[in-house]
Amino acid sequence: MKYGYIRPVTIHDSLNEQLKKIETYTNNIIEETHANNKKRTKLEGLVNDKLTSNDILYVTDLCIIADSTKHLTEILDTLSNKEVSLYVINLNKNIITGVNESFIQILHNITDFQSDIVKFRTRMGLENYTREGKSLGRPKRDDANLRNAIEMYMSKKYTLDEIKEKTNISRATLYRHLDR
Repeated sequence: MKYGYIRPVTIHDSLNEQLKKIETYTNNIIEETHANNKKRTKLEGLVNDKLTSNDILYVTDLCIIADSTKHLTEILDTLSNKEVSLYVINLNKNIITGVNESFIQILHNITDFQSDIVKFRTRMGLENYTREGKSLGRPKRDDANLRNAIEMYMSKKYTLDEIKEKTNISRATLYRHLDR
């Protein structure tokens, strides 16, 4: 069976232009009502429930179906496992299982590369930060303030809100140190 998928992402084609292009292939078109990358229930339902072996899914651009390289690889893997073809109209490309296995593998390699670059940059940033003498993690609280907060609490003259206001020690921190 042939399906089309559109959503209001207007990088290349408006929603109406997407609809016109896909209607030349199929009238069975699933429309997502928003452009957000979260809660794409129509796409999830289409990919997970409707598409079966030898079906063809039509989109105008890859950015319509996926929001990142990683997301695209996940969708292509699912389509490949279901033996579903993806036809990208504006690229005039039919991504078929087996035939385009190298494309999908290259996409996986690019995704891994992007992930490695992020990890590397994070590690380098942390190393530079510590080399500059800065400490990682949450800043330590002032122990004098903590002692003050405990004394105020033990005196029973102050409410927890007053203690927090005067010492800037939260209830949770106070209780945690009272238990010690």
